[in-house]
Amino acid sequence: MNKLKLVWPAALALLIAALIAVFAKSMMVEERLVSIAAHDQLGHHPELLEQPLPIQALLLDYQTDSLLWLKTLSALHVYPEHTPMLLEFFGEEPEFRRALRAQGENLIPPVIHFYRNPVTTIEVLNRITGGEASLSPEQRAWYAVNFANKEGDDFTGQFRVAPDGSIEWIWTDRITEGITQFFTSGIRTLETRYRTDQEIRASDLGWAAVDAVIIGSAVKFLKAGRVAANTARTASVSTRTASYSARLARAGQIASVVVSNAKWPALIALAYVTVNHPAILNDLFAGAAAVLGVPAWAVQLPGWFLVLFPLLVGVSWLARMVHRMFAPRDIRGVRQK
Repeated sequence: MNKLKLVWPAALALLIAALIAVFAKSMMVEERLVSIAAHDQLGHHPELLEQPLPIQALLLDYQTDSLLWLKTLSALHVYPEHTPMLLEFFGEEPEFRRALRAQGENLIPPVIHFYRNPVTTIEVLNRITGGEASLSPEQRAWYAVNFANKEGDDFTGQFRVAPDGSIEWIWTDRITEGITQFFTSGIRTLETRYRTDQEIRASDLGWAAVDAVIIGSAVKFLKAGRVAANTARTASVSTRTASYSARLARAGQIASVVVSNAKWPALIALAYVTVNHPAILNDLFAGAAAVLGVPAWAVQLPGWFLVLFPLLVGVSWLARMVHRMFAPRDIRGVRQK
C-alpha cells in the first residue's frame, strides 16, 4: 500500500483520538460497569437513573428480592427527597433492609423524624447504657430503624405526615405505647448492635488487599474499586499494577453478569462489554495511566490512535474496493486500447 494513502487515516485517527482524550469523561471501570448494568436493568424506571451511582448499585442489589424491590420503589415514589438519603446511610445494613421490606414507605417518616429531632428519652437511655456524647442524627435514625424492626406497625403507626410535609409524632400513641417500649425493647442490645455495625463499616478502610475480597453485590464491587484506587495511589508501580489487575479480574466477573452469562471467562466477558460500550476502553486507558503515574491523556491519546488507525485503514481499503467494483467503466477508453 502506498505510504501516502496512510497519511490521511493516520491524521484522522490522531485527530479523533485527541478529541476523545480531551472531551470524553473517563470513569472508574467499576463505576462504568455499574452504570451500564443500571441502564440495562433499571431503564424502565428513568427516574431511578437520576439517582447517584451508589444508589443505583444498591437498587441493583435489591432487585434480587422482589418484595424489597417493590417496597423500595414505593418509598422512593412517596418520599423522593428522604428515601435516597436513608438508602445512602443504611441501605447496605440487613436491619434496614428487613425494616424496609416489612414497612415499605411507612418506615420513612419515623426514621426522618428521629434524624431531625433529638428524643429526650433515647438520649437519657443512651447515657445510662454507657454513651457519653449526644447521639448524632444518623445514630438517632438508626434507633428508629431498630424500633421499627422490634415493634413493627405499633411504632411506625405513631407518625403522621402533615399536608405541608412536616412529620408529627402522635402524642397519645407515644405515651401509651412508645415510652413503655423504649424501656423494655432492649436498648442496650440496640446500642451494642449499632456500635458493632459502625465498626464493621469503618473496616472498609482496610480493603487494601482487595484481591482477597469476594464481591457479592454491585455496592461492594463499587466500594472495592474506589478503595483499591485510593490505596494504590501512593504505592509503587508494581503494587498499583497488581491492584489494577485484580480490579480488572473482578470487573470481568461483573461484566459476565451484565451480559447475563456468568459462565463466560471474566476477561472475555469484559472484552464483549467493551465492544458494545467503547467508553469502557477510555476508562481502561485512564486506569492504565493511573498505574503508570502519568496524566490520563498520555495513555488515552496513543491508545485510541492504535485502535482507530487500523480501523480507518481497513475502512479506506474497503471503500476503494467497493468503488472499483461499482464505478462505471470508460467503454471508449477500453476499445481504443
